[in-house]
Amino acid sequence: MRVTSQMIMDSTLYNIQSNQNRIEQLQAQITSGSRITKPSDDPIGAARALNLQDSIAQSQQYQRNIDQAKSWMNTTDAALDAVTQATQRARELAVQASNGTLSATERTAISSEISQLQQHVLDLTHSKYGSYYLFSGTASSAPGYTTAAPSPGGYQGNSAQVMREVAPGTSIGVNADATATFDPLFTALQTLQTGLTSGSTGTIQGSITQIDSALDAVSVSRSQLGAKVNRLDFLQTRQSSVEVNLTGLLSTTKDVDMAEAITNFTMAQNVYQASLKAGAQALQPSLLDYLK
Repeated sequence: MRVTSQMIMDSTLYNIQSNQNRIEQLQAQITSGSRITKPSDDPIGAARALNLQDSIAQSQQYQRNIDQAKSWMNTTDAALDAVTQATQRARELAVQASNGTLSATERTAISSEISQLQQHVLDLTHSKYGSYYLFSGTASSAPGYTTAAPSPGGYQGNSAQVMREVAPGTSIGVNADATATFDPLFTALQTLQTGLTSGSTGTIQGSITQIDSALDAVSVSRSQLGAKVNRLDFLQTRQSSVEVNLTGLLSTTKDVDMAEAITNFTMAQNVYQASLKAGAQALQPSLLDYLK
């Protein structure tokens, strides 16, 4: 086959362009830190990197869900701690009032304080996490209890669980059972008030037993929250490990070996410079050019 000057020129320019493209590719890898700057660089690696990035984003979302769930339950526990203190004070007053020697004036004073405790507990049922009422079930846009009375009259929320997905296929309820927590307490406080108003020592003494049961109910709710928070701590540690492992796999898949890339870049530059010199010599005017 006869090799023409045009063929030599086309081949030389093609090779120079290829060498220049190689330099640009290596330069992009070095500056970006990734050996996959576009899908065509490594179609299989690019697809794997996308899957790993999706998995990392999912793990991070689970960790955010866990943080929110723990924050919700810790806020709930803080409110229930205040409820416990109010209930213990009510018990002290009930024991004091069960003394049959108290005067009507003294019972009235205790009754006034119990009224304040009833309102205080009602206020605590209106505790919020952000814009959500903690003790309203999934009807969390409004307070659950509207009066210091047991359900159904005083409770306008529902018993549904507020769920948070904290791992693949794993969801956890973050809210306490409002009626199981507060109904016994509101009942006990109302019994105590009735005894104080009527002057019935027997009724007041009966309210003490009810208050003890109410304290147990609050304690059960708090222990359930604590157990869930402990579980979330384990899940959070696990998700953190998953994210670290996935990030390592992603780095292995797409990150460039900087030393190798710099070496290849230097070699590509040398090849490019050599191709320019060779091309300049190959494309010098021939005798035919002068005869035209």
